[in-house]
Amino acid sequence: MANPSDIRHDPFIDVPTSIMLTERHLIPNISPYTIQLNEVPVKNSPTTTIVRVIDIINGSVHYQGDYDEVAATPVEGQFFPDYNTSAYDSTWNTGTIQFSANDAGKGVEVTYSAKGTLTGVASAAYPSWWRDRGDGSDGDFYPTGNVTIGGRKNYRSVYIPADVTVTVNGFVDIRCQGMFINEGTINASGGGGQPGQQVKIRKLYGASIGVNGNPGEPAIGGGAGGTAGSSSDSGYYGVSSSGVKLGGSRIGSLDAAGILAGCYSEEILGGGGGSSPGVYSISEEGSTETLSGAIGGPGGGMIRIVTKTHKNTGTYISTGYSGSSATLDSAIQTGGGGGGGGVVLVVCERNLISGTASIGGGAGGAYGGSGGAGWYRVIELGVS
Repeated sequence: MANPSDIRHDPFIDVPTSIMLTERHLIPNISPYTIQLNEVPVKNSPTTTIVRVIDIINGSVHYQGDYDEVAATPVEGQFFPDYNTSAYDSTWNTGTIQFSANDAGKGVEVTYSAKGTLTGVASAAYPSWWRDRGDGSDGDFYPTGNVTIGGRKNYRSVYIPADVTVTVNGFVDIRCQGMFINEGTINASGGGGQPGQQVKIRKLYGASIGVNGNPGEPAIGGGAGGTAGSSSDSGYYGVSSSGVKLGGSRIGSLDAAGILAGCYSEEILGGGGGSSPGVYSISEEGSTETLSGAIGGPGGGMIRIVTKTHKNTGTYISTGYSGSSATLDSAIQTGGGGGGGGVVLVVCERNLISGTASIGGGAGGAYGGSGGAGWYRVIELGVS
């Protein structure tokens, strides 16, 4: 996507220039029935802007017919570009295209001669990355079966059908230039902080040496990892980066201010790992027996989506995993803490349906504490 202040212009011969772009958008189901192109289309007569209805079936695009350009309120099968701006010169428009209410909910592909973007669309009121929808270098993402992705993705458009699960390897940061439609499932559960490492607790002739197990990895903007515990010794909480035994967030506590800080941060966020209790090693009369204890659950990972238009009728999942339980020496019960819930953040110009997300913490094992809940937020910027 071009920078917000970009105007395509050849400085050597002092004339405007343009390139051909193709974008895919979703006409909203509610008024105003408009889409916003990433750049400004050139105004030509006859028009060089082509708008076609599309369906995505089994991962392939099927074209259903072309729209006609009009210069007044459109009816079904027509589109009306906004040429009512004085920016730069009289041939410029805002990149907004209006459709009829009868075309609401349809997907469209727009091919046009693009000459840059209007200046002034950037704002100091929020981070610049909130409008960074990537360069589209990973193409369109239309999976037809279950798939695993992770890391930074730069898509032109996204459509996940109802019977498809996209599993996230740790975290995913999706930048999408056009429409983002999720009818299936995106699952980042267990991709956050890892559980604490177990520590041996020796019992020598009945005397305990050592106490607790280890805390899990701290949450970064997500839910806290749960405590570990046992019937004989208490366990650790997950900890913040300052060592405070809260299992809390490095960004801040999970109140409104802490969640807002997470929304502004471009860090990789996620829930904290659950704490793990000790591993008991019993040594009596020259023999040694090591008894494996429980372990905590990993925290939920991060799903971050920056897109033009967002519609979620499926579900996002980023839960913490449960801690395990173990009985030692037929008497000592141990339990790992549950992993904290993860983070799901969507930043879009137009939000059509937020849908649902599952961001709960995992349950603790025997005597272990549950992980704290993560959070889901949709930030709608509005069209410029």
